[in-house]
Amino acid sequence: MAFAKDAGRRVLGLPAWIRRAATRGPDAGFDRLAASQVGYGPSMPKAFTSPRPFDAFRVLREADGTVVYAGRGARELSTDALGRVGRVWIGDFSGVRSRGRYRVVADNGLASHPFDVGDDVFDGPIRAVQRAFYFQRAFTSVDAAHAEGPWTHPSDASRAPAGERSGWHDAGDFSVYNASATTALFWLLEAYSDFAPDRDDTNIPESGNGVPDLLDEARWGLEWMLSVQEPSGGFRNATCQEHYGPYGTNRPEEAPRYRSGEAGTLATARAVGTLAYAAAVFGPHDAAFAERCLAAARRGYRFLEARPEEDSDGPTCPAFRQDGDRRAGRAARMYAAAGMLLATGEARFRADFEDHYDEVENDPSYLRTNVLAALVYLRAKGAEPARKAAIRSRLRARADLARADGDRHPFQWATRYLWGSLGAGFERSGAFSARMCLEDPAGSVRDCEQALANVHYLFGRNYRQFCYVSGLAGVTSGRAHAFHQWLAALRATPFLFPGMVAGGPAEAPSPLDTSYPSARPLPVWGYWDDPAFPRDAGTPLDGRYTDNDSWYTNEIDVEWQGVSLYNLYFAQWWARGCPPIPANPAPRASACSASQEAGIARVRGGAGTGGPR
Repeated sequence: MAFAKDAGRRVLGLPAWIRRAATRGPDAGFDRLAASQVGYGPSMPKAFTSPRPFDAFRVLREADGTVVYAGRGARELSTDALGRVGRVWIGDFSGVRSRGRYRVVADNGLASHPFDVGDDVFDGPIRAVQRAFYFQRAFTSVDAAHAEGPWTHPSDASRAPAGERSGWHDAGDFSVYNASATTALFWLLEAYSDFAPDRDDTNIPESGNGVPDLLDEARWGLEWMLSVQEPSGGFRNATCQEHYGPYGTNRPEEAPRYRSGEAGTLATARAVGTLAYAAAVFGPHDAAFAERCLAAARRGYRFLEARPEEDSDGPTCPAFRQDGDRRAGRAARMYAAAGMLLATGEARFRADFEDHYDEVENDPSYLRTNVLAALVYLRAKGAEPARKAAIRSRLRARADLARADGDRHPFQWATRYLWGSLGAGFERSGAFSARMCLEDPAGSVRDCEQALANVHYLFGRNYRQFCYVSGLAGVTSGRAHAFHQWLAALRATPFLFPGMVAGGPAEAPSPLDTSYPSARPLPVWGYWDDPAFPRDAGTPLDGRYTDNDSWYTNEIDVEWQGVSLYNLYFAQWWARGCPPIPANPAPRASACSASQEAGIARVRGGAGTGGPR
């Protein structure tokens, strides 16, 4: 019976499969010089990767072909990430510093896509990636005045459980989860703490209210967290959709009513740490909102204290569930204590942090909040100096590992090839590489470069010479599709709103992420069995991404959206010459400038001799 059904589906899907195969275009492998398509700040390290050896290269001004830089020599590197390409050659063009639009051409006949150089190259991408949160907002309309394009839908507020509001759709589906919201909010709050962006004009509904739009967007997520606190003080773990219609029919305003998750200690501890951190950040901007956050965090903390041996998570909508995971529970309580120490300075929270301390020997993620806890602890005035020193030592060790991984990678990308690899790489560079750079730019210049290398990978220095963010100006080859329920139902052109960060290549895409050409009303083209993008076990590791409906490699998620935004703010700060941040002393900027000059003067590994013309 199952065989007959499968055969029937294949017959029904054959016309769609034939049409799809006929539209197959070039699925670029490693056939160009790989460099960022967005570009570089004037004083940034600039490198490209070639699949073939070269002796010399030139950087040409795009407008008139003028040679602005000539280089010789390449650094050779072995790799097992690129299939039949077992060696790559890396050239350095850091000497190109003048504002303009350029491309690199090597004497092996290959060229890069064009890119920009300037201190403002990351301004547009930051605006787009930050505004993508607006399109993911739950329980509200996405209206034409703010969409800046055809990506709109009426309000779905009537579908929410009583009292629950705001929040972001976690991914391409509609559910809202405490775990992913926690990670996204942490990185938005970190971005404000480290870089204090003040733009209030990104055209979200709150623009022009006198509060930076980054904080307005963070507040949307925080309001959902506040709305799911129960009288007991516990926080529910989700507001979720359990069932969907066929792909291409699911509109937010027509969805079934959402279900509320359950309150447990894991979701509560994550909410306490996040809301307490928010209280510290929002205090100067909105004292009343900051007090609401802190009061809710205190109630949540009492819920945790009443359940010292419990590590609970609700069964409803089980994504992210960690019920009974003692180590996850300890790390979440560590995060709660760190947030409360930051917000209040009360010594009892320092003691609780020590009681629940989980060593920093892993990368941060929604599964492990101990790294987030450690980073918050470093900001707390009441923190123990010896513990802060020990945490910095662990962060340094993790940054060294990230740098070693980057040094071995053909595109200097430090990540893990798993579901959400782009976000995983940014978690590493944000928590470790950028942290070391921010604390000591002159002494940690290679960490600064590693954090920037992860950004350049996102924008095109990769196997496919592909920008993994949708809708960015000036990009030649970039993300155009995604698995996304309401966009599939909308069927707008372009399909994607700008600023969506992809999941990225994964070592072992799920066997469930397959194509259904017989699906109605739309064929679904997954990672496997798409004739326009044929994939098999021989697909090179760094090319295991498909720009179609692949949910495993090509779905948005607010978790990696938030950490990507943090890393882009870091890149913008560097591109602008590391201006002093209001909350930090000015001498850091001069040290950063010195390290930038040192990076330009140094010819790394003999790659790229020569000079500007």
